[in-house]
Amino acid sequence: MRLHAADGLLKVLGTDMAILKHLNDKQAAAAMHSPGPALILAGAGSGKTRVLAYRIAHLVMEQGIPPRSILAVTFTNKAAREMKERLERLIGPSTAEMWLGTFHSVGLRILKENSQLAGVPPHFTVYDNDDQIALIKESIKELNLSEGFARPKSVLAHINRAKNENIPPTHYKTEAKDFYREMIAAVYKRYQEKLRKNCAFDFGDLICEPIRLFQRNPSILKDYQSRFIHMLVDEYQDTNRAQYHLINLLTEGHRNLYVVGDPDQSIYGWRGADISNILDFHRDFPDATVYKLEQNYRSTGYILKAADSLVRNNLKRMDKTLWTAREDGEKVTFRMTRNEYHEAETVAGIVTETMIREPSRRYSDFAVFYRTNAQSRVFEEYFLRHSIPYTIVGGLRFYERREIKDSLAYLRLIVNPGDSLSLKRIINTPPRGVGKATFNKVSVIASETKTSLYEAFKEACRRDLLSRTKVPQFIRLLEDLKARLDTMSPHELFHTLIRDSGYLEMWEKEKTDDAESRIENLHELGSAIRNFEDAGDGRGLPEFLDQVALISDVDGYEDKHNRITMMTLHSAKGLEFPIILMVGMEEGLFPHARSLENPDALEEERRLCYVGMTRAMERLYLFAARQRTVFGEPRFQGQSVFIDEISPEFIEIGNSFGPEEDRNGIYGSVRDYPTGHSDYGETKTTADLPWRVGMRVRHRSFGTGMIKSVDGVGESVKLTVAFDGVGPKKLMVNYAPLVPLED
Repeated sequence: MRLHAADGLLKVLGTDMAILKHLNDKQAAAAMHSPGPALILAGAGSGKTRVLAYRIAHLVMEQGIPPRSILAVTFTNKAAREMKERLERLIGPSTAEMWLGTFHSVGLRILKENSQLAGVPPHFTVYDNDDQIALIKESIKELNLSEGFARPKSVLAHINRAKNENIPPTHYKTEAKDFYREMIAAVYKRYQEKLRKNCAFDFGDLICEPIRLFQRNPSILKDYQSRFIHMLVDEYQDTNRAQYHLINLLTEGHRNLYVVGDPDQSIYGWRGADISNILDFHRDFPDATVYKLEQNYRSTGYILKAADSLVRNNLKRMDKTLWTAREDGEKVTFRMTRNEYHEAETVAGIVTETMIREPSRRYSDFAVFYRTNAQSRVFEEYFLRHSIPYTIVGGLRFYERREIKDSLAYLRLIVNPGDSLSLKRIINTPPRGVGKATFNKVSVIASETKTSLYEAFKEACRRDLLSRTKVPQFIRLLEDLKARLDTMSPHELFHTLIRDSGYLEMWEKEKTDDAESRIENLHELGSAIRNFEDAGDGRGLPEFLDQVALISDVDGYEDKHNRITMMTLHSAKGLEFPIILMVGMEEGLFPHARSLENPDALEEERRLCYVGMTRAMERLYLFAARQRTVFGEPRFQGQSVFIDEISPEFIEIGNSFGPEEDRNGIYGSVRDYPTGHSDYGETKTTADLPWRVGMRVRHRSFGTGMIKSVDGVGESVKLTVAFDGVGPKKLMVNYAPLVPLED
């Protein structure tokens, strides 16, 4: 694996390429990489999107590679849109010939092009999480299992993990080691059968099914390998094993794989991302060239240095040192607060004071990051009471609202009549007289005739079994709209459907504020369909449904309003704000309690903290609450180990309450006291004490415990202490109020 030195490269080569004049030397070297595998180790804020775009422009404009021969994969639709816009400015409309999108959109396109070989109709449905849960529940019921034992969300998590690793039901069953796993295998098998019966795929299938398609049809794989002679992958550190297999299949001939990523920003292990894909890139491609992008264009010096000092505590990483030409700016600030309400008050105070002191500031300059969604409640309450505008990323999305999901179910049924899940959702919405007995009767017909539920309803109408219901009129409407699918515009079809089905009238009759809001959302959906339609390229209703199926939380985020943005740290990936306020920096909350016993999980939590810190452009504030109510009980969790791991020269430590409150050492940060201070009169320098495994110690907040490990020497000694009733904590003894209970 070769590291590429690029200083002065453009001068050495004497190139005057206009498309590279906006890149620094290392970015230009990466963009002009020769054919063959390459890993672009791109630190936070180092311009990786720019490099990817210029790499593609270089291939097309300088190397003569046809755009249709390039496959570029991003991790969000938002990133794909931004890349496409940038490329259109660089190389013009020929960008449209290129395959550019997320892994799931690429997989969807492959399956659409080969639907017959994949065993589904061209207009199959893509199920979202709610659809998956509904299908899991049906599978559990049909297998006569108890939802108390086979909890649907837990079962689905196991199935999704299996698909992330490209493990089909048959292999999952052979690897099952206990009764619970065997039960999962049975549900997994039934779930897959029901997906196929509904002519549907879930998100995992959009990766796994193309792999199986290629494995069963080598000639099809060869066609794609011949077409895509260059493949570029963004955020490679977030790929899972199934995506890894798909990439290797597509590139095994030409080996022109160009991946961009940063192990320090791998934060999605909980949903299948495998950091070893990037760490072991040299194993798969020993001849690959590595380009390091280390100049950061986003953050000030102190923010970068603080974040770097934190993440260097990880073992699973590739060494790099971010630097910036910007000034150091202000140190990172940490404040300990009394409780979660005082934390919200303190955050709001900083926002207000900053805007008074700096009149040019806007609320949209600020973002509040938290580890869990539940933490937003207190901030919402405080901001509402004090008329501080805010927006939350990752709340109930537009396409998750009941009226929108109902409408999409109507539309999906027209495009894919085999989608029984959608039919069940709307057959009696609005009420059409379909009770349990009627539905069971139709289900028997479906079983006897071995047809879809929709065809069974049609057959029941032909047999005049549903004359007392409004189903015959409903079926006639759907059949009429199906026949006009290719001649009626999508937005006209939508408005006809919600009007003639009685769905819009159902909400109009309710005459409540909630119903009015739902009606407005229905009109907004009509506008979304119209906008999609107006974009051209022959995009119809099936294509609109495909786009909706692939939308994610962050795709919907746009900074249109002057509001404080609130979001989880996981949602913050890829964004940046002038001022970041990270809250809940407490042991057991961040890092999360689940990670404290697992070194790999703790490293991912540390990477998550690093990602949050490096979103800040100008200032970074960190907060913790000495007391926080969790599950209705007050807890004293102590400040996060991550605060201790930030080098002292880059962070300012303090508290947000007066000296009278802090006099007894109840609320203050552990760094508020001189080295060696304790509530028990100890005045020695703690780093000089003879710490050893097995020693009993006392901590001001955590109580008594036993040392489990000792790392480092002198002032860098770090202890892992198992505290009675609290659990393990990692502490820097030079700062922690820790006292030995034995000589």
